Amino acid sequence: MIRLEPVIDFLPDGFEMLRGEALAEGWNHIERLVAEWSSGEQRFRQPDEFLLVGFAGDAVAGVGGLTVDPVVATALRMRRFYVRAAFRRTGIGRSLALRLLDRAHQAGRLVTVHAGPGSAPFWEALGFNEDVREGRTHIFDATQ
Repeated sequence: MIRLEPVIDFLPDGFEMLRGEALAEGWNHIERLVAEWSSGEQRFRQPDEFLLVGFAGDAVAGVGGLTVDPVVATALRMRRFYVRAAFRRTGIGRSLALRLLDRAHQAGRLVTVHAGPGSAPFWEALGFNEDVREGRTHIFDATQ
């Protein structure tokens, strides 16, 4: 059973497992998430920002967030998106992304993403279009 929960005050119990797996795979963006969260630098608190954790049962299976895009202030940026290997292709990543895109749609904002190696098909299947510039690889029009 997939459960999605917003992160408000603290990263959930079990987040360390996700963090360790991401680092072992060579992904540093979750380390950055933890460091920025711990320092208070980034808590996803600006208007329309949102951090979401996906659970499979009681296990932290994935994470994803939206922040104001650093280059295009009228857009949101999909950030810190990661799904643990054991939970890929189970619908958790898609559920996280769709909930975040729904949030962007409610705000009437474009969404950008910098797709990591091999992830472009995932984002394109969700309706993102390739748009390589200004630090992004893809864009999604959630304004309609």
